[in-house]
Amino acid sequence: MSNEQQVYQKLITDMNQHMLVADDNRVPFLRQILAKLGHPDQAYKIIHIAGTNGKGSTGAMLAAILQENDYHVGHFSSPAMLDDRKQIRIDGQMISYTAFVQAYQLINDHLSADFAATSLSIFEWFTLIALVAFQQAKVDFVILEVGLGGMNDATNAISAPLLALITHIDYDHTRILGHTIRKIATQKAGIIKTGSTVIVAPHQKQMTRNVLRTAANQQQVPIHFVTNIHLKLLAHNFEGTKLQISGPMIPNHTYQLGLIGRFQLDNLATVLSAVTWLSQHDVQLNEQRTQRALANLKIAGRMQIIQRHPTVILDGAHNSDGAKQLVQSLQQLAPNQKITFLLGFLADKNYLEMLQSYLPLAKTVYVNTPSQHQRALDKDELAKVIQKHFSFSKDHLFNEADAHTSLQVALAHAEVDDVIVITGSFYFIKQFEGDQHV
Repeated sequence: MSNEQQVYQKLITDMNQHMLVADDNRVPFLRQILAKLGHPDQAYKIIHIAGTNGKGSTGAMLAAILQENDYHVGHFSSPAMLDDRKQIRIDGQMISYTAFVQAYQLINDHLSADFAATSLSIFEWFTLIALVAFQQAKVDFVILEVGLGGMNDATNAISAPLLALITHIDYDHTRILGHTIRKIATQKAGIIKTGSTVIVAPHQKQMTRNVLRTAANQQQVPIHFVTNIHLKLLAHNFEGTKLQISGPMIPNHTYQLGLIGRFQLDNLATVLSAVTWLSQHDVQLNEQRTQRALANLKIAGRMQIIQRHPTVILDGAHNSDGAKQLVQSLQQLAPNQKITFLLGFLADKNYLEMLQSYLPLAKTVYVNTPSQHQRALDKDELAKVIQKHFSFSKDHLFNEADAHTSLQVALAHAEVDDVIVITGSFYFIKQFEGDQHV
């Protein structure tokens, strides 16, 4: 282990692991730190992305398109699948130990002598380190994905971004964000700042649109709702998606999308609308390069195929809306086919609603406990919930020693055309990210 890696590991170990996003004084505090650092967030153009589902895919598409068009791009997203440093990427590569430590030390040097490093949560540290590292790397654009909510999220400490993108909004993190769509949308709308332009993904609830429109009017910024999309699906299988798409901000083109899942089409429409807006505002983007970027894109943990024949899919759906979208995609990709599910949830998620989506489609279910997470739902408790609340056969419910044993047993019993889906939480599926067979 190198010296820089040892320093990095110690920094991570010493960081405050608590979530502080529920505290409404965090963003002003972080803005003071950014001011002391000379506003690194103003050194590049930022596209800030908030929403319940779709942030990761939307951000990945935009980053890929900008990179394919020869722009230097910083990308901040969470959670990481395998290595926490993957939350901070520069031109597609995760931040080096050296760059991470250098950014940390620069920040630490600008803080007062009586400041304790543990005053910041680990997510706040990663956000600040990303913003500084992107400045040091002299990137042109930064794709900045909100961690949780929007208004009180650490990423919202930035100055007004070039674009604020709002992906699909639904119920999630209700204990923190609120139990109504109005309250949740209000939190997401918190990223809308004077000086930006807002683009909103299609198929939002009317209340969501009302809240976002009001916030945009208050900040006196233009807001574009992605609507009236004309879409013709030409091919949709486990190899990818081919479609023809057009809309008010989308010229009529045919795209081969490397991503699978019907839910990606709304994300694509949002991205292409943003691409049109950027092109209209002096960002040079070539259509052929855009098409190439989308065709070659794969995203860890989003309908990610790690094996074929039988097909094994990792998907990070972690709320009821994501679960419904996953099921719709599976029904289109494997019609009339029963699916084997490996499930692992966090205890504070609405896993009952997710189970309502998955179990009618399930041939067999393997219950699992997400590893190394204090909010994990124990697999024995999950088995009890399935038996108590759902008329699911005990003969098709399996409780193996660990997640990898679950997959080995599932594969041993699978036919060549079967589909095995590993889902429930990013913190569960990340256990399999290194197990790719294709």
